[in-house]
Amino acid sequence: MSITLTAADSETEADPGPGLGDVWATATFGEAAARMEHQCAVVPLLNLFDQDPHGFVEGTRTGKLRAALGLFTPNARFSLSHPTVTAVRDGVDVLLDGRYRYAGERADVAFVPLAIDGEVRLALLPHNPEARHPDTGPTHEYGWRVLSGVRLAAHALSRPVTFDADGPLAAVLDAYGWQFSRGSAELCARVVADLRRTLARSGQGTEALSTSQYVAHELSRLEIEISLASQAASLGAAFKNEGPGGQSATSVLLACTGLLWRTARMAEDLTTELGLPATDSGTGLTTASLQAYFGGRRMVEGELARRMGLLNPEVRGSLT
Repeated sequence: MSITLTAADSETEADPGPGLGDVWATATFGEAAARMEHQCAVVPLLNLFDQDPHGFVEGTRTGKLRAALGLFTPNARFSLSHPTVTAVRDGVDVLLDGRYRYAGERADVAFVPLAIDGEVRLALLPHNPEARHPDTGPTHEYGWRVLSGVRLAAHALSRPVTFDADGPLAAVLDAYGWQFSRGSAELCARVVADLRRTLARSGQGTEALSTSQYVAHELSRLEIEISLASQAASLGAAFKNEGPGGQSATSVLLACTGLLWRTARMAEDLTTELGLPATDSGTGLTTASLQAYFGGRRMVEGELARRMGLLNPEVRGSLT
């Protein structure tokens, strides 16, 4: 990987990894996003773990296990720095309570932030029975997991982390955000192009959907905004020469997550409301599939507000 966990290399972005260069052009949204999340965000964060009692770190690093981020669970503050899972020490173990959200449907394990002793630490928690340690609790439906009194060895936790600009998470998440923004803008452009082709085949004459000024206007708006977002995302960290924790990465990410949402809604509306035949893009892009990556638009918006200093200190800070 071409990224480190320190602010010193803030200009370095996550390497999309082997086989990921064209993943957004060939795979469904869920598969492309999950593979990029694993390679660009999960793998660098493995360095935060000093011990690996259950083999999850090594299994994830070698590719035997696929991991997802459980960092973006929505909360009342829409704040990344306030985990939704708490950990209480019980001898050499910790007891976990709360719930978290993860995005990758095929994920074996998830990176989950825990509030413990006034700090935030990460835990790798498994999902499927084959990878699950006997004491990690029940497996719940894909996307959400509830923990109630789940016991975990304390030495399986990561070192303390923060979401501050000089903390270990900012560089990784910003670099991953740039990659995700580029890929999502590319995918949105592909979906809109497919919608236009499908509209062109829908018929001719004044009653055809292809002649609707409303549809043409909405698609043109999307195309313009996707083009602008794509240009901004292509610049990456050089966009405003900001280090980790800056506003530009989150601003572009917010624009691209919003465009993903609007593109999916447009495709669904044209199919379900106006009766347009389904496109053949094969992206699997639905509004339901978008929510977990970066926590969706509202969580990204909340993080941008925090970085802009628009939140009061109680919400803006960590757990201290």
